[in-house]
Amino acid sequence: MHFSTTTTILTFAASITSVSAGSNAKYRRQAADPCMLDSVTSNPSSADAKAAIDQWNTDVNTVNAFLNQASGLALGMEIQNATMQTLLFAQDEPCQLKTLISNSDFVGGGTDAFNCAAMDLMMVFDTHVLDNLRSIIMMPMDSDVIDHAINDINNFRCCNVLPDANILWLDSATDNGISDQVNFTPGLEDACAHIDCSTLSTAANCTSLNNGNNPLKLRV
Repeated sequence: MHFSTTTTILTFAASITSVSAGSNAKYRRQAADPCMLDSVTSNPSSADAKAAIDQWNTDVNTVNAFLNQASGLALGMEIQNATMQTLLFAQDEPCQLKTLISNSDFVGGGTDAFNCAAMDLMMVFDTHVLDNLRSIIMMPMDSDVIDHAINDINNFRCCNVLPDANILWLDSATDNGISDQVNFTPGLEDACAHIDCSTLSTAANCTSLNNGNNPLKLRV
């Protein structure tokens, strides 16, 4: 990954978080700031990396819980309120991505797998996760919209987002010497057990690329 690619990813994360850092590298949370945990873009420490991975785990588990129960939620306010709460955690994920890719060892290029995962998240996350959640919030009485949104989220999380996160978490944990202190294997929503990513042309192939000596352990 060349520096221009890193800059593109940082711009993507910034466009989602929509915050102003000023002179402080750790963004303070404001009313319009969706970050659950502040992004750190100036020489994040191993403690910053650990905090980012831990928070991203919480985000993933919260979204998983929503997706697992979505089919049982009533149309209208019940699914709308649940989706709004889920969106708070989903939109935090780019904030934690921003911290992990700001590690000085990765600026200019990590492993092929790391670079691929970061770019894939940039390409799919906003459209296939966040926009789908927003669609449910806007049309909570439309079962067709909801079913399409949930199915699309599941496909892209199971075959893109979660495998990508596995690479990013593992490489960041290994690089920072904290692989024994964090969970770098994302949990999967129930739907992943029934999705064959090999049949989806949009599925990422980052896990097949060179990842140095870092063994991937995604549960599939």
